[in-house]
Amino acid sequence: MEFGDILKQLRQERGLSQEELAARLGTTKQVISRYETKKRIPRLSVVADYAQKLGVPLSALSGEAPIVPAGAIPVGGHRRVPILGAVACGEPIYSPGDGTDFVSVEDDLACDFALIAEGDSMTGDRIYSGDVVFVRAQDHVEDGEIAAVAVDDELTLKRVRRLRRADGSIAFTQLLPSNPAYAPIDIGGEDETRNVRILGRAVAVRFAL
Repeated sequence: MEFGDILKQLRQERGLSQEELAARLGTTKQVISRYETKKRIPRLSVVADYAQKLGVPLSALSGEAPIVPAGAIPVGGHRRVPILGAVACGEPIYSPGDGTDFVSVEDDLACDFALIAEGDSMTGDRIYSGDVVFVRAQDHVEDGEIAAVAVDDELTLKRVRRLRRADGSIAFTQLLPSNPAYAPIDIGGEDETRNVRILGRAVAVRFAL
């Protein structure tokens, strides 16, 4: 089923009118009607907000998995990975997840968690705000690969490039956007005081609805 069908099913199962559901979700009856008649399609960030307010997994409301109790094990070559929060495609941010949202992925996709992109610094790589980025947990990536990088307590998604001295040692590392409107983030040097660590390598993207 599509998002509009699922939203209508949930509303009817809970005995809610469109107006009552709209009030619960912080929107209007007109918006709910457009969703249910498929005249309007929400971005994934909106679906995630609705899923939290309705108390269902994001994967269920987005149509990626049936609505099942938390902890149920899916079948048919799919598994669930946690959505840990938001990753900035712009200036570093971090919005931690509450550990209850999951997204369904194919068994053969080598990823450990997912993040929801925010911002437009990676549009050159076709990563837009609201897209789901799947990440394989690892503490090192090769130059040119896209990584989820923690800068102190903030998290950003960028390509990694290391600039080396003549002897091959790393002078500093750049976190590169793919949108020319943004400048690289330089890491390293004698005055560097930030705690920087690579959390993992981006392995796939699921575009927002």
